[in-house]
Amino acid sequence: CPLGQHLDQDKQTCTENHPCIQFGACSQLCKKVSRIRHKCYCHEGFVLQPDKFTCKSKDSSHPIIVFSNRHELRTIDLRRGVVRPLISSLKDTIVVDFIHKHNETHLFWTDWADDKIYKGSLAGDSLSNIHGVVHSGLTTAEGLAVDWIGDNLYWIQSSLDQIEVAKINGSFRQTLIAGSMERPRALALDPREAILFWTDWDPNGSPRIESCSMDGKDENRKTVFWVSKYGGAWPNGLTMDYLAKRIYWTDARSDSIHTTLYDGSEHHEIIRGHQYLSHPFALAIFESHIYWTDWRSSSVIRANKWNGSDVQIIERTISKPFGIKVVHPSLQPKAKTTHSCEIDNGNCSHLCLLGFNQTKKCACPHIMRLSED
Repeated sequence: CPLGQHLDQDKQTCTENHPCIQFGACSQLCKKVSRIRHKCYCHEGFVLQPDKFTCKSKDSSHPIIVFSNRHELRTIDLRRGVVRPLISSLKDTIVVDFIHKHNETHLFWTDWADDKIYKGSLAGDSLSNIHGVVHSGLTTAEGLAVDWIGDNLYWIQSSLDQIEVAKINGSFRQTLIAGSMERPRALALDPREAILFWTDWDPNGSPRIESCSMDGKDENRKTVFWVSKYGGAWPNGLTMDYLAKRIYWTDARSDSIHTTLYDGSEHHEIIRGHQYLSHPFALAIFESHIYWTDWRSSSVIRANKWNGSDVQIIERTISKPFGIKVVHPSLQPKAKTTHSCEIDNGNCSHLCLLGFNQTKKCACPHIMRLSED
């Protein structure tokens, strides 16, 4: 089609481009008003701002960044800009995630030196009831992701090149996906769609982003994106924009940040070669911004999530910052219908894992197998 037009779904007709088909035309949803005009509107639970573009959550709780610098977890209140230490005297903490349920927020983090995954209750600026949930065999737990619908915990065991899963209290641990992994690094999931994504550096020449259903069925495993397409090689951070159904990731080799839809289509490079993007490690997203930790500048930075503009340092850190998460209830959206794993653990004796199309799979921990029923 000529410039300014696109091929319609019938694959025969050229139609004039409309602003709504452009990436970032609206912060959430876009409605065609006339041939060239459009109107932005928001998902349920969000409200359109006076700029007629931005959507903000109606939830009054303050969005908080939690990041690790190996020896402590710190928080940044995004509304007030206040930075506080949350927990110190950690030994080697890399990744962090959270679950928000029944008006309570719990943080999870890994500590390589202790060989544990910890859990603690977050209330305001304090962390209480801290205890280990997974206690051994975690030599290098790199990615960590909480399934807030099925109440399961997923992590990457990078020394064994596999993805493991357990109940949120650490019980019934099993290996979910193994094989054909070279250097898996980051992990993210969307339990509403029951989809799991991970990055693989694969030094043998095919660094990529893969996905699978959260029940680990091999037939659902696929490569979503080959990062060599844009000259990348070290896909480090990985995060999800749940409402747009997009994944975002950082690439520490090409010092860039990218996004695609869940199926790997509609790839956009958000930012590359910026002085504050000199070795990005982890990535988080909230409303209109992406937030990342950067090793070379030892800082936490934010930018516009559509075009990488408006880059700002939020916090300079004394030592290298590692994992980062924005903690806010709107970042764990509920599914439209209740999943069977939410009722009575889906009648499974041990693990109830989410599958595509609202299906479930009962699974067993190591050294057990599923009986005839």
